[in-house]
Amino acid sequence: MITKFLATAAARLTRLFLRIMGRGATTLPGRVALKICPSIISRCAKGKKIITITGTNGKTTTSHMIASMLRALGYEVVNNVSGANLPTGIATTFLCEKPSRGADPNKTVYVLETDEAAFARIAKDLQPKVCLVTNLFRDQLDRYGELTHTRDLIAKGIFETSAKMVLNADDSLVASMGKKHEDRATYFGIDLQTMLDSNRLHPNKSILEASMDASFCPDCNERYEYSARSFGHLGDYRCPKCGFKTPAKRFELSFDASGNPSAEGFEFNMTDNDNSKSVTMNLKIAGSHNLYNTCAAVSAVTKFLELDGESGEEDIFERACGAQRSVEAAFGRMEKIAVGNKYICILLVKNPVGLDRSLSFVAQSDDADSLMLMLNSNFADGKDVSWIWDVDFESKADELPQNIYVSGQRYGDMMLRVAYSGRTVDGYGSLEYATTLLKGALADCPEGKCIYILPNYTAMLDLRGRLVKELKLKDFWKN
Repeated sequence: MITKFLATAAARLTRLFLRIMGRGATTLPGRVALKICPSIISRCAKGKKIITITGTNGKTTTSHMIASMLRALGYEVVNNVSGANLPTGIATTFLCEKPSRGADPNKTVYVLETDEAAFARIAKDLQPKVCLVTNLFRDQLDRYGELTHTRDLIAKGIFETSAKMVLNADDSLVASMGKKHEDRATYFGIDLQTMLDSNRLHPNKSILEASMDASFCPDCNERYEYSARSFGHLGDYRCPKCGFKTPAKRFELSFDASGNPSAEGFEFNMTDNDNSKSVTMNLKIAGSHNLYNTCAAVSAVTKFLELDGESGEEDIFERACGAQRSVEAAFGRMEKIAVGNKYICILLVKNPVGLDRSLSFVAQSDDADSLMLMLNSNFADGKDVSWIWDVDFESKADELPQNIYVSGQRYGDMMLRVAYSGRTVDGYGSLEYATTLLKGALADCPEGKCIYILPNYTAMLDLRGRLVKELKLKDFWKN
């Protein structure tokens, strides 16, 4: 008991000192606490209602969506808002992000984004009620290794808990976690007819082949056959040897494929097939990939409400869909910032599929005046930046904004990649030069237009810190 008290006191003092220094204090307090009391996470998690979110892309956005929706439904929510998702960040959240005074413990939920590799180590300590897995794409091979290894790490963590799994049915690796555990698995994804219509109306014109990180069945090593695909390896698949195929989806998203699914406000339908309920909704955060994130969030919230014994005149699924109206963009994820009558939009990118999706979004945006690409290679980003060559710049090159700027520690690598796509860079420089580039771009930007910035993780944190000082923005931890 004394070690938990000392760890808590040390963490809160560390946070107070860092905040006085103007720092976010998202991980160091937890690191200090874990040194003093290695079991601090399990001690803090005991008896709490917890939802975990893990996977490659969309963790922070989906976690933010779930937190916003639960607050709209009357819950007190504690979450790692900055996306600090390693054990140090989770410990910091438990010790420093306390519920408001007088909050009802029965209506308090911890919504925790969790790093894929770290999940195996801390899932048993957390014992969540619901575990959501968004997707698995190749990302930071120097940290995670091959995708099947990442899948095994997440599965190991889940199976050390009694959590109900909410799994992306369209991702073969994610869906495979539900094999032999059907009583614990709930699936979500895009309606097959919607994917077929999208493939017909918007055929893939990429020069590079679509990402096939999970193209083979993990059980029999046979290549999957696809009847339709949304993006990357997500789609409707079947193994011709063992018969494993896209599981039946309880929660299904559909839309008119002739429209623009990247546009904010885009109309779509969410269906709960178990209860024959369908709700028309609007996309709150632009980007077609956020259709998956929205579907995941509604699925996880519905499942949590059911497990929590929620009841009322209105259907639980319909309540979850209605709560989605409260959602706004998360820190650094499609975050749009007004600078006078002009805008900056930050889209975090960290792997081939993420950058490919973001480039597609920018290419389709009516308000895009210029594009800034920022590439770092710190530990949290992955030291190996060769993944940028797996991104299909070529098919989008002519549709990207006229002005392209490049910055970050590895700006030379990104300049070369842009050059090979047939485009030239209008300005470039190291990370310290990023705000100078941005100011120049803002000066040339017409009113009402937007500069889209695509940084990877530490480049995003550095840039946002500079914007706090240069443009007098609020720090994320003050919002």
